Parts: sequence; structure tokens; C-alpha cells
Amino acid sequence: MNVHTLVDEMFFDHQRALLHFEFDKALKLLEMYQATLVRHMQDEELILLPIYADRAQQSGAGAPKLFFDDHEKMSSFVKLFLERIVEIKDQPDIDKAVLQILDREAFYLRLCSHHDKREADFLYPILEEILTDAEKRDIMSHIDLSPEAASIQIRNADDQC
Repeated sequence: MNVHTLVDEMFFDHQRALLHFEFDKALKLLEMYQATLVRHMQDEELILLPIYADRAQQSGAGAPKLFFDDHEKMSSFVKLFLERIVEIKDQPDIDKAVLQILDREAFYLRLCSHHDKREADFLYPILEEILTDAEKRDIMSHIDLSPEAASIQIRNADDQC
């Protein structure tokens, strides 16, 4: 399982808990999602994107700045969701509050989908093309999060929820 699939599943689990009014569980799952997402974005921003920016010379839809901008937007959305879920129990109309969060999350998921497509169309295939096998091995040795490590996080959280 790749990291993108994993974070998608983590977010879905968060939404399922939110939908069932399990707010503490939804919050915990979203916090885990945020931690996993941030680690993945850091890998891209600190390791992959500098190489891509230096050697790929992409512009337009593949411009490195767009990846950084997407990451900033995604982080802001997740922080907003965390704040809203913390406040949700104090809302006079919890049904309405849940629907508003889910609506914003739907917009966020479209942003994520667009970002993932940009990575699949530009970042990853171009890096695959321009990096030597030795460089790929070196990069992989510095990547902070494997899907297996994140899967362990999820199993541990399920035990706690």
C-alpha cells in the first residue's frame, strides 16, 4: 500500500467516525492523519521537490511552487477541521455542524485529488526519469515514513479508540 492510499483511508476512517457522531474518535483519527500527511509532505518538500525544482525545470501545471502551495492549503484545511471538531460539542445544532464540516472536507478532498494527480502526472514520473538508481536508493533511505510505519500507527489508534 502506498502512502497516498494510506492517508486516503485514514481520512475516510475519520469521516466515518464523524458521520457516526464519534467526535473523540474522529478527532484522534484526524490528528493521526495530520501527522502522517505532514511527514509525507516534509519528505516531498525537503527531499524530492528541491531535486525536482533544480533538475526538472518544469513550469505551468508542473511548477514546483504549485506543490508547495497545495501543501500549505492542505495543512490549513486540516488545522481548520481539527478546530471545528474540538468545538463541535458546543454547537447548538450538531447535525448542521457535522454537515458543514463534511461539506468543507469534500472540497478539501477535491484539492487532494487534484494535488495527487499533479504528482502522478509530473513529480513522480519526472523524478523517475531524471534520477539514477543510486540516487533513488539514497533518497529512499532518507524518506521518513513508510506505509508500514503508518499502518502500525493506525492499528495502535484503533486499539485506543
